[in-house]
Amino acid sequence: MPDDGLKSPRSRRLDTIASIMLAAAGVASAWATYQSSLWGGVQASSYATASAKVTEAARLELRAGQRNGMDTALYMAWMSAAAKDDRELMTFYERRFVPEFKKVFDVWRSQYPDDLRSQVQEGPNISMLRAEHSESLEAKALRDEASALFNKANKANSTGDRYVASTVILALVLFLLGISTVARSWEQRRLLVIIAGGLGLAALGFLFLLPMASL
Repeated sequence: MPDDGLKSPRSRRLDTIASIMLAAAGVASAWATYQSSLWGGVQASSYATASAKVTEAARLELRAGQRNGMDTALYMAWMSAAAKDDRELMTFYERRFVPEFKKVFDVWRSQYPDDLRSQVQEGPNISMLRAEHSESLEAKALRDEASALFNKANKANSTGDRYVASTVILALVLFLLGISTVARSWEQRRLLVIIAGGLGLAALGFLFLLPMASL
């Protein structure tokens, strides 16, 4: 049976403290659950957006690869014409170079004499004429954005997990405060409230340090 001390003024003060702690723990637990849900949404949204950007980057890289293939095909055809010193055919292919490749080609062409027949036979360095198309630049930018979004999603997942961990601690606080009401003595009840208070303060401090998500 509980002793008579539970009905004393000090017991009533303890009841008041426990009630305040219950309310605070309940509100903090609800807030942590809400924040965990918001961070879960940030994580899902970031992952989805990052995946879409990776898909678009792959499409652009494929397009850039196709354009590079066309550049190479035209350049090889131009080289074949240069081997015969067929100026008309060389001009025909040059007019079909895209601007990005034409810029690289002009730089390369300026390094060689007008008649390329001897250089073609020696096999000039074709790899120097690879142009960087706008699709490649866009794809790189998209992959950088996707990487940043993946990092954001991972951080959101980690933050959400921390909020969940705080709700577990707060649930323990509520449990201790609940069983304190059936303690057999005032000393036992006070001890349970003190332990619950320590855990509650730790949980609140932990929550205070976590970043907040907003709608």
